[in-house]
Amino acid sequence: MSYCFNPNCSKPRNPDDAKFCLTCGTKLLLKDRYRAIQPLGLGGCSRTFKAIDQDRLQHPCVIKLFLLSPEQDHKATELFNQEALRLYELGKNEQIPELYAHFEQDNQLYLVQEFIDGKTLLDELQDQETQVVKPYKESKLRKLLADLLPVLNFIHEQGVIHRDLKPANIIRRCSDDKFVLIDFGGAKQATGRVLADQGTMIGTLGYAPAEQLQSGTVHPASDLYALGATCIHLLTGVHPFDLYNSLEGSLNWRGSLPEETKISPQLGEILDKLVKNMVKDRYQSATQVLQALNLSDIATKITAPQINPQLAVIDYLQQSLLDESPTSEREIDYTKLQDLLSAKKWQEADEETRQKMLEIMGKQQRGYLDNEDMQKFPCKDLFTINQLWLNYTNGCFGFSVQKQIWIEEGGKLGIYDLMAYEKFAVRVGWRENDTWKSYSELTFVSEKPPGHLPLSLSLGWGTGAIKLVGVEGAVEADCFFSRVDNCKL
Repeated sequence: MSYCFNPNCSKPRNPDDAKFCLTCGTKLLLKDRYRAIQPLGLGGCSRTFKAIDQDRLQHPCVIKLFLLSPEQDHKATELFNQEALRLYELGKNEQIPELYAHFEQDNQLYLVQEFIDGKTLLDELQDQETQVVKPYKESKLRKLLADLLPVLNFIHEQGVIHRDLKPANIIRRCSDDKFVLIDFGGAKQATGRVLADQGTMIGTLGYAPAEQLQSGTVHPASDLYALGATCIHLLTGVHPFDLYNSLEGSLNWRGSLPEETKISPQLGEILDKLVKNMVKDRYQSATQVLQALNLSDIATKITAPQINPQLAVIDYLQQSLLDESPTSEREIDYTKLQDLLSAKKWQEADEETRQKMLEIMGKQQRGYLDNEDMQKFPCKDLFTINQLWLNYTNGCFGFSVQKQIWIEEGGKLGIYDLMAYEKFAVRVGWRENDTWKSYSELTFVSEKPPGHLPLSLSLGWGTGAIKLVGVEGAVEADCFFSRVDNCKL
């Protein structure tokens, strides 16, 4: 059977060899190779399908369709790209699905990833046909913790917080009985001391802790709270939302245990600490929980390769940019910039970057951009330019690299700080001995410090400022990096 991707199709089932839906006419083959054969689930902004890859001997896979098109919702595109990058970074771990592809087709966004043959823990807990609830025993729960905590330890060490851990997002794999963590659509890359995503409410009521639901701020301890709530749901058969006591700010779960279920004092104390209301009162790492379970040696048995998340993203984007032409909101041709970067002609590539940014905003005659222009600069083009630089310099040069260095030196979005900018300039090699370098002093080699290029912002955008590197022009650093941040670079 071929299953139609159109969520509004009245008769989505089609013959195995159909190329277009017989009811609505939707194309059934993605990239002329991926064919959906069965719906798996429907979320708030996505649908998932079991599928086959016809180019890989009918190899099974999962297709995730984002229901909102890029034009309809910028957030949908953001979550799509975010999940793709997270999966690529983390999919080297055998208990996290591997990403096969991500792309846009017919104004829809798709992810293709590894198919995990097994049941979710939610399906295990409650039989979908009989609706009979089968709560876990302590021995079964301990196996879950011993198997899943090293996975959380792995993703947290890579600087990633899952943010939506729950029974429906954990699959017990049939082939080896291992637990696999799925759905990284809400996962977030950590930057700085703690990971915070103010104003973005991602998570599920009952499993997500108070700090995540109230302010969007998350830590590794936030995932551990969700793990504790998941364990309590599996033990009691009762959704943790229904166990929450708002007066005490705690989950009162012991009274909901089945009569035949006995929990050791050790495990009970561990679960209580996992779901403490205050972050500081919880375990701060998965390793601490393993130690409390007397399983601290298990954390060292994870054999997944240690990866640098930023370089993993670069590696993935390299392939993406080789497969597809760089995109532009203003139909800008980036072929020359791509060719110059590929040839490692850094000075010419930097000048081409500057000219393209002027062209995007229609300011070639004026010769510079100001803060107002930068606030309106299209994110798609800023993203493309940044990724081209990251791609061809192995993550050394690019606007996102510069933003991170500026923040590390005390820069704050939307607040002008000359001292922070001067510290930033020293880090990227634009300033030395309290003096701004001249343009003629630069050698334009890839051995320069991270963030050294592109120089477009630092040259002030006008011919009068082009002799000194680092001297701001009409675009101030805080405005520029605020736009870089707003565009999720």
